[in-house]
Amino acid sequence: MVYQDNAVPDDLLDRIEALLPSLSRSEAKIARKLMAEPEEFVRSSVRAIAADIGISEPTVVRFCRTIGCEGFRDLKYRIIQDLALRQAQRDARLPVEAGSTGTATEPPAGFDGTANGEFARHLHGRALAALDGAMAGLDLEMIGRAAAALARARKVLIYGLGGSSAILAQEMHNRLFRLGIASTFYTDSYMQRMSAATLEAADAAIFVSSTGRPRALQDSVELARYYRAQTVAITDRDSPLGRDADICLHVDLTQSGVHEFQPNPMRFAQLLMIDLLAYQVAESLGPRAKLMLRQTRASVASLHGIAPQQPIGD
Repeated sequence: MVYQDNAVPDDLLDRIEALLPSLSRSEAKIARKLMAEPEEFVRSSVRAIAADIGISEPTVVRFCRTIGCEGFRDLKYRIIQDLALRQAQRDARLPVEAGSTGTATEPPAGFDGTANGEFARHLHGRALAALDGAMAGLDLEMIGRAAAALARARKVLIYGLGGSSAILAQEMHNRLFRLGIASTFYTDSYMQRMSAATLEAADAAIFVSSTGRPRALQDSVELARYYRAQTVAITDRDSPLGRDADICLHVDLTQSGVHEFQPNPMRFAQLLMIDLLAYQVAESLGPRAKLMLRQTRASVASLHGIAPQQPIGD
């Protein structure tokens, strides 16, 4: 029997719990295993689950259809989505530590981002809190070491995966190439691995990651270090990527108080690190950086003229 009652919760885990009394004995075993260990369940195969519980593989497939999924793959995707949403909702309810400005606050009860610009005040407060947190944990020695490695590098490869981290990797490239640094950014995991294999001791690699956990980035930093390139990570220092890189510019992955429609404000802190790093690289290069910036500005000034109050770095 496939349950299609509209009264059933949209959350699949809640649906399975509601259906439990009506399931067959074998299907109930699957349901209890799924509810007890959902993250392990979605990493398993039909064969592994059937063998672990002591049932047939067709029973696992039948269970998927009973709870309203098209098959095992659909079930796994739905569970992953539910787990991610639950985590985001838990994070949004966590209390927020106000930054030095005191402007970061927990989302108001029933926050929907519509009343009197409350969404603007909330997003502004979270952005400030992210920046304040980055400044509070700033390690100027690490910034200096990273900048020195980039300034002397023959070439710099920059890696980021996913949404904001991939965009920030491009921004890091945007800051470096105009200083005369031979930089390239990669946001495809295959290209990251292949390019990391071209690195040498005279080179450097930068890794931008919100979580510091993507396996592809861990593999690439391992390759870069194997070929003796200097590696710099802009991520959480307690993450696998942060621990593996030669130099880690620490940024906390803090999601507390973040509404589910709001991008993680961590990217403001990451952007601050990128700007600090680029500034320090320019300082290390000295006259060479000034010359490169003037040349790049002159190359486009003829197209639209000199814009007033625009920093030469842009």
